Parts: sequence; C-alpha cells; structure tokens
Amino acid sequence: MTKSQGLFIILALVLPPGSAQTAISTRLEVTVSVYDYAHVPSKTLAKAKQEVQRIFHRAGIETVWVSCLPKPEKIELNSCSVVDATHLVLKILPHGLTTHVRDRLDVIGNALLDENGTGNYACVFLDHIQALEGRLGFALMGDVFAHELGHLLLGSNTHSVSGIMSAHWLGTELRHISQGSMGFLPSQSHRMKERIAFRQGDSPPVARATPVSPSD
Repeated sequence: MTKSQGLFIILALVLPPGSAQTAISTRLEVTVSVYDYAHVPSKTLAKAKQEVQRIFHRAGIETVWVSCLPKPEKIELNSCSVVDATHLVLKILPHGLTTHVRDRLDVIGNALLDENGTGNYACVFLDHIQALEGRLGFALMGDVFAHELGHLLLGSNTHSVSGIMSAHWLGTELRHISQGSMGFLPSQSHRMKERIAFRQGDSPPVARATPVSPSD
C-alpha cells in the first residue's frame, strides 16, 4: 500500500458478550500511562497527547496522561504501577517486534484484547507512523494513539466505515486529521461512556504493572 492509498490499521478482534446497560456518569475519566521506548521529542509527544485529549473530550471523556518512561516524576511513580479497566498502558515502540509487522508499513498500531474483548495494553510503531505521516506530523500520531485506545475502550469488532475507528484511512480521513476534525462516531462515544461508567463503578484492578519492556 502506498502513501496515496492511505493507511490500514490492523487489529484482530472477536465479538464480546452483550454489554451491560449502565447509567452514564457526569464525569468520565481514563488514565493513560505512556512508556516511550522510541524517545519521541517531548514537544511532539505533548502535542500528540493534546490531540488525543481533544478527540476524547469531544466524545465526553477526559484523559489523564502519566509519563512512565523515560524517567517518571516521583509523583507519578504510584500511578505507573497501576493497570486496570480505566487505567490503560500505551507503549510507543521504535518499530514492530516481529518481521511480519516490520515489513508491513500499513500496520502502525495494535491493541491487545482477550477473547472477551477486554484489554488494557496498546502499542504503536513510530517508524511506521513517520513513514506515513507526510505533513500530518503530531496530528497523525495523536490520532493513532486515540484509535488504539479506542479499541481498548470499545471492545471487540470496533472498526467502522468512517471516523477515527475506520480501518482504512483514505482521503477523507486524512483530510480530517489535517483539519483537526477527526473523531469518534456518536454511537462509539455512547458505547465508550457506558463501558467506562460501568468500569468505574464495578471493576477492580486486574493487573499490576511490572517493569515494561518492548519485548512484552
């Protein structure tokens, strides 16, 4: 696939059980612990995070970012040890971990979901983003972050024909990225808010983060 053909983000997904119907809280918040193994310039990463915050804010969800690598601030150390349904982990890797991924520039991120459509870990591949970003820069990086976090929050089978969860990012999607107008569909926003409200009320921590490495 060439640059002109757009992007195709690949993620193997399975159908989860029926989602619970839950009253939606007035304040919905998700924390994201970032492990930057690719050493993205701090200004670029900050702008990418702002893009993600914009996208999720429009969906009615606030995001709190914790920098866990490199050198987290002391105040953030406890936050970096928590991984649960509303505290997710995003790894920025310099490249794909397998030959199959490294040879596929169209695979620029991955969200890890189990058979129930539940997951807390996502990763993106910096070299593939850089190869495809053109003039989009931090905006593309931020939208890739939001796409993969969207998979974690929406569950399985969450690609759509348009918007940020589209599997194919072609002319329309790339134009929306450049204009800063890419976002979730209303139905996706509603589903995420339902799931987050349920998780905030009923889901205990499911894991404790051990030192995270690119080989995880």
